[in-house]
Amino acid sequence: MITPEERDAILKIIGSKHIKQIQAYLQTNKILTPQKKYYSKTVISYILSGERENEVVENAIFAFAHQKMIEQEKQQELRDKILSKNKKKDESSKNDVQNKEEE
Repeated sequence: MITPEERDAILKIIGSKHIKQIQAYLQTNKILTPQKKYYSKTVISYILSGERENEVVENAIFAFAHQKMIEQEKQQELRDKILSKNKKKDESSKNDVQNKEEE
């Protein structure tokens, strides 16, 4: 069962329209009900809020949140890399200007 603390952490990672994203993840990974149907948004919401227990869906939700977290970390690394290169470029440009002024 997903606890309120886990739910808050999952929502923070996944962001807006979390139920729709989780549903898409379940469908993409062919995680189906025992009747071989897709999970509805309502059922996913019940499981995410801890009102219902479903180990398969809960594990999938955690796997999806983990995947999103890794994507966000990679995105942040890319942004940091771009910023650091841009800063180096700016510093290099400033040094060139200063050297020309000194001449």
